[in-house]
Amino acid sequence: MAVLDRCCVFLARLPPKQDKEMIEIQQIKYERTGGFAGIRLSADFDPNDLPDEQIRPLLDLLEDMDFHELPEQLTSESSMPDQFTYQITVKTKKWEHTVIAGDASAPDKVQELVRLLDRIARTRRRQ
Repeated sequence: MAVLDRCCVFLARLPPKQDKEMIEIQQIKYERTGGFAGIRLSADFDPNDLPDEQIRPLLDLLEDMDFHELPEQLTSESSMPDQFTYQITVKTKKWEHTVIAGDASAPDKVQELVRLLDRIARTRRRQ
């Protein structure tokens, strides 16, 4: 986790992107289900309520990956035993989009998003 913390701090210090308009996200819903123990982890939050060091990398990643252009289903037909399934919904003023992904089928950027959201969900659960 220390590496992830350092990455988040580094990304938060980067200057804002100038070539694209920043996405105005109103709400993010995240849910992780499955796994060996079947423990559910979820978070439903307004990203504007997050500290700057969390919101910046999250918004940059969502913008970079064109989240609203991803297919709704990123799951493979062959299932992996005890894998996690992730449901991520992002709501803006212009659109709302949900993506469902599995451990084995999620592209790299979606896996990075899942790691960020998982960390946020765990932090919010402790509060």
